[in-house]
Amino acid sequence: MAIIKRKRNQSVRAQIVADIQSAILKGMKTGDQLPSEADYAEQYGVTRSTIQKALKDLEDLQMIDRVQGKGSFVKQKNPKIDMFNFKGFSDYALQMGAEPVTKVLKKEIVDDQELVLQRLRGINTGGNTIQLTLDESHLDLTAFPGLDQVDFAQQSLYQTLRKKFNVYPATANLLVSPIMPTAEQATLLEVEAQQPLLQVTGQVRTSENDLVETIKVIYSSQSNFKFVVGV
Repeated sequence: MAIIKRKRNQSVRAQIVADIQSAILKGMKTGDQLPSEADYAEQYGVTRSTIQKALKDLEDLQMIDRVQGKGSFVKQKNPKIDMFNFKGFSDYALQMGAEPVTKVLKKEIVDDQELVLQRLRGINTGGNTIQLTLDESHLDLTAFPGLDQVDFAQQSLYQTLRKKFNVYPATANLLVSPIMPTAEQATLLEVEAQQPLLQVTGQVRTSENDLVETIKVIYSSQSNFKFVVGV
């Protein structure tokens, strides 16, 4: 099966990652061995180096283990997603070969100028939806007039800010703390009621230090966090 060179802004590598994810989710179990790099290269009509990079992506998602001299094996069927990024959820999902899925839980205007937006965010990979975050955003409608008219179940917030308002989120000042989810939050994120989760609160700003949004994000147990700090 040859991969389409461009599909919904996905790279060839991302399409291969998504297709292998789909095969794992639909027809494999933990411990099963994946086809060889050579077999995948022939199947997708690409070089082995492209396959090696795609398999490294799946390893980073903790879906497979790669054993030198033996091959690649299914580790788990749900990926662990590196979620600590603020370039945009939809951009990140498409980059890793998945489809972003958003359910708007609340969209209301407070004091005629503040938009409060609550969303359940997840990804669809291989026909399986994995819930990842509960987001609450507070945005100034005087800075972003008409933003309340956007359908955020279909449109990306950050893509809208970039395209419609020429505003580019660049930095985030954040506080990370552990929480116990409420029964409703656990149900929405599809986690156990007593599963500790991480909550991030703070502000996102442009490179000129203009406020973009105030946020509160609860991450599901399927999320990985990677920090790079100077010491």
